[in-house]
Amino acid sequence: MNEFLNYLVPGIADGSVYALAALGLVLTYKTSGVFNFAHGALAATGGYVFYEGYVEQSWPWPLAFLISLLVVGVLGGLLLERLATLLSSAPTVTTVVATVGLLVLLQSLMTAIYGASDKKSGDFLPTNGPRVGDVTISYGDMMITGFCLATSLALFAFFGRTRMGRAMTAVVDDPDLLALQKSNPSAVRRLSWVLGACFASISGMLLAPKLGVSVNVLVLIVIAAYGAAALGLFENLPLTVAGAFVIGILVNYLPSLTQQTDSLFLKSMPRNVPFIVLLLVFLLVPSRKLTERGVRNARRLKTPKAFPVPVTATGLGALLLVLIAVPHLVADTDVTVYSGFMAYAIIFLSLGMLLYMSGMISLCHLGFAAIGATVSAKLMTLGFFGWMPLVGDKTVSWPVAVLLGGLVAVPFGAVVAIPAIRLAGIYVAVATFGFGILLQQAFYFAPVMFDRAALVQHPRPGEDFIVPPTQKRTEAVEGTAASLFGIDFSDEKNYYYLALTVFVLMAAIVLLLLRSRLGTLLRAMADSPVALDAHGANTNVMRIAVFCLSAFMAGVGGGVLAGVTQSASGNPGGTFDYTVSLIFVAILGFCGRRPILSPLLAAFAYQVIKIYPPFDNPTMIDYRGVIFGGLAIFVAVAPALNLGSLLGRRGIERTPEGGGGGGSPVRERLNPTPVRPVTIRIPELEPALVGSGAARTKGHEA
Repeated sequence: MNEFLNYLVPGIADGSVYALAALGLVLTYKTSGVFNFAHGALAATGGYVFYEGYVEQSWPWPLAFLISLLVVGVLGGLLLERLATLLSSAPTVTTVVATVGLLVLLQSLMTAIYGASDKKSGDFLPTNGPRVGDVTISYGDMMITGFCLATSLALFAFFGRTRMGRAMTAVVDDPDLLALQKSNPSAVRRLSWVLGACFASISGMLLAPKLGVSVNVLVLIVIAAYGAAALGLFENLPLTVAGAFVIGILVNYLPSLTQQTDSLFLKSMPRNVPFIVLLLVFLLVPSRKLTERGVRNARRLKTPKAFPVPVTATGLGALLLVLIAVPHLVADTDVTVYSGFMAYAIIFLSLGMLLYMSGMISLCHLGFAAIGATVSAKLMTLGFFGWMPLVGDKTVSWPVAVLLGGLVAVPFGAVVAIPAIRLAGIYVAVATFGFGILLQQAFYFAPVMFDRAALVQHPRPGEDFIVPPTQKRTEAVEGTAASLFGIDFSDEKNYYYLALTVFVLMAAIVLLLLRSRLGTLLRAMADSPVALDAHGANTNVMRIAVFCLSAFMAGVGGGVLAGVTQSASGNPGGTFDYTVSLIFVAILGFCGRRPILSPLLAAFAYQVIKIYPPFDNPTMIDYRGVIFGGLAIFVAVAPALNLGSLLGRRGIERTPEGGGGGGSPVRERLNPTPVRPVTIRIPELEPALVGSGAARTKGHEA
């Protein structure tokens, strides 16, 4: 019993902090319909503000605590409420772009100011307390648990018993109807976002003494609150708190059971409990219990249209000529960067096909790329049978290895597609995000992927290589990757053209799909899945097919990307980190919806632009994440802003002041058509005829 208490007491304390973070997340989503992916970054910002006051300025901890609440909770909540209001009628992809932009902005800002190393704030709550057996229950843990329980009960009573609480629940569904009940929707939203931001700030400050003040650590820990929110179905506050306590206890207790094993997956299970719970909820809970909030008001997202054949051929031909000329136009030292640009363009191409052609979203696309990179690397260095291992060590040629790497990613795409079949919108985004985190933390360091060294060698065709000892169970061997067409691909220009060839092949697949019957059905599904179902189409099969194709292309892109540096790393914060998948969606969000051009622009913005002035300036390097985050937020909210004065005469004509009705054409189509007044002529009664006893009418028209 005493041994279990050793894990129960800290588990309840940790669960209390998870509960506070989850309550803030549920509160804001429940009252606005906007899922805040920057919730963890908000908690980290609260921890940094507290560190600044408590450690750097030597303020008393209550004062530092209060300042953090005012800056991050109140002021940050008010700003977030304005952002959420602008996003209230936006599609899922747009809200993800905006909140991910905010996440990157806050992460980059905190890192630029305080550096990447952890900051120690020290314990500010009392650590002494009574002993129960061999366990000391600190007064600080009791204060945290008591505050969590009291807050949960107060919120539960607030939502169930007060007029304002009921108004918070109703504002997301129909703010206009709420306004008719003499409640101010804006005031209701402000209160909910201020409370949610305060909960995030408090959770960051309470986690800081245990984990240190680190933006990456705090963001990941607060993301663990997603599991608790999922157990509460992103709506039920008591279930959310109970789920947080269960997760906190399991995270503390499971290491005592799993550390004795040699399995990396079992050893990683304790820290992955929240994400396992998250995926299980999305896989097992009936879809009717996971309905999106505010989805009725969402405006539709434009899908890419098929262009006339002459325009497409001319435009693509000119674009291809520019890409062919790139190695001869840039410095020789920059060709490697452009090879990476082509590899990233393949991954962006697969993501854009999924986002804009089918209306679905994936926040784990770099996970598919990591699978493709590791599989192709092991096939070229160990061979198919040597990797499994069975008998023989014959290596596989580069094209076959990269192709097989993409094919191995297909089953994972099918698994990720299951939530897309059962659910829709923001829940698919959260589910794929959880899958990406679970894949990185549980499988990246497994022998079948990056292994314990978190690094695999990925040779180019015809290149000499030495297999590291950690990559193979037997002794290291030297070898040469199978050559391709007798070309020396160790030359950077040659490898650039190889990457360009793969991109052209993947782009051809996208264009063929765009013009095919399946492409037409996918665009119809993005517009209205229900209408497509009513016409007898099997939307479930289409969702699985497009997810699998997208995963295949991302896996191929991962193999090409690993060949740029002749290696692939699975280290946190590296090329295949789960946060990069979020950034990819945000970048693609403000690069347009062209099926081929937009992925190229996104890859250029992500890979190439940083090597040219002024983006290569040291100050710009520190703050370019802030710039990127600000641009992502601006692009996301731009459709809801009155930009007539910035758009010129054509823009002014579309604003209300210009007589154009205002807003986007999509919003105009969704608004009810005004009824024109109809003039009705009242019939004139003629004088009664003598002896008739009746009246005759004239002018019967109305």
